[in-house]
Amino acid sequence: MSEFSKLRLLILLVHVAGIAGVIAYWDPAWLALTLIAVVLFTWLGQEAYCHRYLAHRSYELAWLWQKMFACLSIFNLFGSPIGIASTHVNHHRHSDSPFDPHPASAGWRTWLWLTPGFEQSRSVGTVKRLMQDGWLVFIQRHYFRIYFSVVGVASLIDIRIAIYGFFVPVIYAFFCNGVVNVICHRFGYKLFQTNDDSKNNLIANLILLGNGVAFHNTHHACPSDYRISRRWYEIDVVALLIDLFRRKGRSN
Repeated sequence: MSEFSKLRLLILLVHVAGIAGVIAYWDPAWLALTLIAVVLFTWLGQEAYCHRYLAHRSYELAWLWQKMFACLSIFNLFGSPIGIASTHVNHHRHSDSPFDPHPASAGWRTWLWLTPGFEQSRSVGTVKRLMQDGWLVFIQRHYFRIYFSVVGVASLIDIRIAIYGFFVPVIYAFFCNGVVNVICHRFGYKLFQTNDDSKNNLIANLILLGNGVAFHNTHHACPSDYRISRRWYEIDVVALLIDLFRRKGRSN
């Protein structure tokens, strides 16, 4: 079984465990932990670090934050940072073409990570660049060991930590990923003329809690700018978080 197949199986198991866990241990107070996990794993680990920093190099980040955010990205269960960044670079190169790793035209297959490109499409140049980082290589080699070790300890402390802090956030992130990859390439409005079908979508951004990446047309037009919003009504919370952590002196 390939690494990506293992990842898909793990995501399926997390969905089952998360839904069953919420039913068995329902407590709305614990949703506060879910929100914290979304901020840490999805907003900082995935969107700020893997997407806007690793894939697009749109800002500078100090060494310590690089290592910490790389660790946070593990628990989003999108795969290793190297794999995420390299696949995303190819998405931009071939957006909405037959070579797109996750084309919106594939609909539910893209939403469920069942298109071959999710596993097979990698930007060779991006992989070579990121393979120079020993910490990222370590995470790639030990991805599942790190995940199971941390979640296992959390489960021993209190099973609700695993449910609300690790499982439910993954379910939410997986759903949001489908919204961006499918909905934001089909429905919405354009501020820029691009060579793909990317759209800005206010409802999608609401579902993403103001993440900002749902302003997808702007992002595809200006991928090297970590600030994605262009209108007063477009909320990009991740850009505000990046402003807190980025090295000052470089601003797009």
